[in-house]
Amino acid sequence: MQTFLEQLAHHHTSKHLTEINDFCFVFPSRRAGLFFSRYLSQQISRPVWAPKILTINEFFSEIDPTPVADSITLLFKLHLSYQKVMETDISIDEFIPIGEMLLGDFNDIDKYLAKPAQLFSNLAAIKALDDDFSHLSPEQILAIQSFWSSFNPEKISEQQAYFLAQWEKMYDLYNCFRDDLKSGNEAYEGMVFRSVAENAVKEKSISIPYKKVVFAGFNALNECEKEVFHILQNQKKAQFYWDYPEWIFHNTNDKYAVQHEAARFLQSNLLNYPSPDDWQPPFSEKMADITIASATNELEQTRLANYYLKSMAENRPDPEKTALVLADEQQLLPVLHAIPEEFSAINITIGYSLKNTPAYALVENLLAMQKTTRKTKEGKTWFYHRDVLALLRHQYMHIITDGKNLELINKLIKANQLFIVDEQLNVDSVISSIFKKTDTTEELTKYLNDILVKIYKDLEKGSNNQVEMEFIYHLYTVIKKLSDILAALPQKPAPETWQSLFKKIASQEMVPFKGEPLQGLQVMGILETRAIDFENLVIIGLNEGVFPKTSPPNTSIPFNLRKGHGLPTIENQDSIFAYYFYRLIHRAKNIKLIHTTTRSVTEEGEMSRFLQQLYYEYGGSVTMESIHQKVTVPVHPVITASKTEDVMEILHQWTESGKEALSPSALSSYLECPLRFYYRYVAKIKEPDDISEDLDPRVFGNLFHQMVEHLYKPFVGKEVTADMIKELRSNKGFIRDTMDSIFVQNIPFIRQKSNIFTDLQGKNSLIYEILYKYIIRFLECEQQDAPFQLLALEERVFGKLKISDQLTINIGGTIDRTDEKDGTLRITDYKTGKAGKTIQSIDKLFDENHHSDNKAIFQTLLYSLIKSQTIGHQRIVPGVISVKDLYKEYDNQLYLKNRQNKEVITLELVKDEYIEHLNTILAELFNPAIPFRQTSNEKSCAYCTFKENCSK
Repeated sequence: MQTFLEQLAHHHTSKHLTEINDFCFVFPSRRAGLFFSRYLSQQISRPVWAPKILTINEFFSEIDPTPVADSITLLFKLHLSYQKVMETDISIDEFIPIGEMLLGDFNDIDKYLAKPAQLFSNLAAIKALDDDFSHLSPEQILAIQSFWSSFNPEKISEQQAYFLAQWEKMYDLYNCFRDDLKSGNEAYEGMVFRSVAENAVKEKSISIPYKKVVFAGFNALNECEKEVFHILQNQKKAQFYWDYPEWIFHNTNDKYAVQHEAARFLQSNLLNYPSPDDWQPPFSEKMADITIASATNELEQTRLANYYLKSMAENRPDPEKTALVLADEQQLLPVLHAIPEEFSAINITIGYSLKNTPAYALVENLLAMQKTTRKTKEGKTWFYHRDVLALLRHQYMHIITDGKNLELINKLIKANQLFIVDEQLNVDSVISSIFKKTDTTEELTKYLNDILVKIYKDLEKGSNNQVEMEFIYHLYTVIKKLSDILAALPQKPAPETWQSLFKKIASQEMVPFKGEPLQGLQVMGILETRAIDFENLVIIGLNEGVFPKTSPPNTSIPFNLRKGHGLPTIENQDSIFAYYFYRLIHRAKNIKLIHTTTRSVTEEGEMSRFLQQLYYEYGGSVTMESIHQKVTVPVHPVITASKTEDVMEILHQWTESGKEALSPSALSSYLECPLRFYYRYVAKIKEPDDISEDLDPRVFGNLFHQMVEHLYKPFVGKEVTADMIKELRSNKGFIRDTMDSIFVQNIPFIRQKSNIFTDLQGKNSLIYEILYKYIIRFLECEQQDAPFQLLALEERVFGKLKISDQLTINIGGTIDRTDEKDGTLRITDYKTGKAGKTIQSIDKLFDENHHSDNKAIFQTLLYSLIKSQTIGHQRIVPGVISVKDLYKEYDNQLYLKNRQNKEVITLELVKDEYIEHLNTILAELFNPAIPFRQTSNEKSCAYCTFKENCSK
C-alpha cells in the first residue's frame, strides 16, 4: 500500500508530468514537502523542472509579500501603540505579558476574520458586567459588606473606571497598531492572512503564477484559508487532497452518537473542497494490530521504546519507514540514549531546546550575577556569593580559566563572605573580564558575546566538542539577533528588560541536528508527522495532559466570546491533535503506543484519552501490555570498613606512642556509628564546604561559648560573687559590644572592608537578639549559683587510659569551664543543642540506641576522668548547662535515676563502671579483627553527612 504522499506524487506524475513545473504544492509543514519531493523524484525517470513546494504560510506570503516582523519587534511596536492609545507610560517590562497576549488575540481575530469592532464592544460589555452589582439584593449586599467593609455597589472605584476604559479602547488599539505597522511596511502573520483573504473576496480572484495549486494534507482551516481556497476553487486553479482514516466517519451505527473529534473539521472540508473525481484516497486495507504499553516511569518508557525498536529491527525494516515519535519533546535526550545500535543512522527533526543546554545555563548564571551585583560610590563592585560560586562551578569556567576557578572557589569559601568585592576576584584577566558590572544593554550584549567567543575558541582547541560548540554558536546568534532587533527600535530597554526578552527568544530556539534528512530512523515530534506515513511506529509520552495538552490558550477573550465569534478554543486544539494522532497510525503496520502510570515532572500518571478511545472504538486488535521489571529486594548487608594495616596505622596516632589525643566527641561519634567514625576521623572525609548565609547551630554554639569566655575571663582565679555577676549583667552596653566584636570575628560578612555591609541580615538579626537574651538569662542563673571559685575556661586537658599491657590510649579535649564550690570540683560543659541530664544506668551511655540522648553526660564524665588524673582531686562532679533549659528551673547537675532513688552523678559514684565500659569500647575500636560497622539505629542516619554512602 502506498503512503498518502507517494500516491499524491504518483497521481501527478502519471497525469500531469509535462506540466508539473507549473504546479504549486502546498503542505502543512516543510517536512511533508521534503518527503513529497523525494517520492516525486523516485517516480520520474527523465529530467523535468520541479514544481514549487511551499507551506501554507509561505503561500500567503507569496501573494502578499509584506514582511512579517519578528515577535520582539511586534512587542515593542505594540507597546508604542498601547502608550499612545491608552495614554499611559507603562514600561516595556510591565507590558510584555500583556503584549504577548494581545498579539495572540489580534492574530486569531485576523486569521479567523472576526469583526474586531463588534468583538471588542462585546468584550468591554462583559468586563462592565463583571463590575455591575445591580442584580444583588439588599440582603446580599449586607452579607458581602460583613467581610468586605469597603464594598459599595453604588460607587465604581477609580481603578475600576480606569480598567473599563482600557477595554473600551481595545478596538482603537487594534486599528492603531495595524496602521503603525502598515506605515513601516510590516505586518504580523494574521494581518497578512486577512489582507490576502479580504483582497481575494473583494477582487473575486487571486493572481498567482501557477496553473494549479495543490493543497494536500490539511485539516483545521482558519477563515482566511477557507476564503482563499474558495476563490481559487472558483478560478479552477485549486485542487484539494485530504488524508484521513476512513473509519473515523463510520465508527458507529448509532444515529445519536457524538461525532468523532478527529473528524470535526474534515466533514465540512470534504463537502466544501472535494478532491478530484479521479483521486481515490489510499485507505488501509487491513487495520493494524496495536499494542498499548504502560511503563512505570519515564526511564522505563525509554527502555520499552528500546525493546520495541529492537524487535522491529529484527524484521529488517526500511529505517526510513520507522519512526520514534515523542508526544513530549522534552524527552529527547533520554530517548536518544535508548535507540538500539541496530539503527546506525538516525534523523532527528525536532531539534534540541537551547534552554536545556549548558551554554544557556552559563548565560543564566551571568545574568543572575548581573542582577545582584552592586557598585558603591567609592567605585568598588560587590558580588553576591551564591551567583559567584554558581558561575565558578560551571563546566565551561574550568576550561577558560585553566582550572583557576577551583582555587578561587576554595579561597572564597574559606573567607566565608556573603558579599565579595571585585578586588578578591582579580585573579587574572579572564576572570576579571567575567566578574564585572554592566550598566547598559549595549555593554551587556558585548559582555556576553565576548565570553561566548572565548569559550568557543577554547573548545575548538579540544576534541569531541562539536556539540558544545554548536550550543555556544546558537546562543551567540540569539544574542546577536536580539541586539540587532533592539538597535532598530526607538525604545532603549533597560538590562532587566533585555534579560526578559532574551529568555523569551532562547526558550523558543531549537538547536538543529545536521545530517541526511531522509535517511535512517526518524525521531520526530507530533507536528513533524503531518501528512507523513510510516510502517513502524513507536510513540511515547501518550499521557493525558501531555497529549493532548490541557492548557487553554493565553488570551484576554473569554471562552464563550471566542466561540461566538468563531475564534479557536481549547476544543479546536483537542480535535486537531486527535486528527494528528489517528491520521498518523491509520496506515502503519506495527504500532507501539507507550504511556507512564506514575506522575512525573512532565507527564500526568493517566493514559491519554486517545488510547482509551482506541481500546473501545478501534476496529482492529488492541493489546494492552503492562511491562513490569522484575525487582528483587536484597537483604542489605551491614556496611563495614576493614581495619587494614593502613587503617591501624592511622589509629596508632591515638595510642601512647602517638602524638594525638582521642576526643570525647570522637568517641561519641564511634558509639553512635562506628562507620561514621571511620569516615570522619580515619578516612578524613569532610562535608563539602560552602559559604553560609545563616548562623547554623554549630556557629550559634561557638558564639555562646566565646561570649561566656570573654565575659568571665577577668574572673579566672578569683571567687565570683553574686554582686560581681549582678554588676556584669547590668552593664548591657558592654555585653552588646562584646557580642558585636565576637560576631564580626566569626561571621566575616557582617562587617567587611570599607564598612559597606555592617548590619546583620535576614533571620541572623533575630538570632543575635536570641543569643543576647540567653546570655542575660545565663548571668541571672549564675548569680543565683554564686559564690564559686572560677579555676579555668576553655582548658585543654590530656590524659591516658591503660586498656591492657600492650595498649594505652591518649585521650583529651577542651573543658568549657572548671570551678570549685563547697569543696567540690565542677567540670561543666555548655550545650546549645539537645542535652539529656538523667540516665537510668551507666551502660545506656555506651548503647548506640541511647547514646545520642546522653552524649553530654558521657563527655563530661570523660572530661572529669581526665581531670582526676591530672590533679588527683577526689570529689569531682560533672555538669551540663543546657542553654535551651535556661528559662526552666536552673540546675546544672546530672542524675542517675532508677526505680528506687535519684542520685547526683559524681565521678566517684560511677567511675569504676564507667571505666569498665569505656575500656571495652576502646578495646573494640583498636582491635584489628573488628571492622567499622554501620549502626543498626536508623535514627542516627537521618541527618548523617555520610548516609548516601550507606545502603540504609
